[in-house]
Amino acid sequence: MLEKDIKIELIKRGLKPSDIYKLLEIERAHFYQAIRSTNLNNKTLLKILDYLNLEISVSLKHKDK
Repeated sequence: MLEKDIKIELIKRGLKPSDIYKLLEIERAHFYQAIRSTNLNNKTLLKILDYLNLEISVSLKHKDK
């Protein structure tokens, strides 16, 4: 769900996914599962976002007819 946005943020900061999961001592598979997760309370996802100093923001809008 947030994978694309997180990867863009890593590129902006000149980081690779391996830099993050090694630093946070997260397994590679768990890192990718977390950033693809739809569970916004995923502890690994929150750990990644906290390290990157990011937060999740949700907004609602009208559907186009």
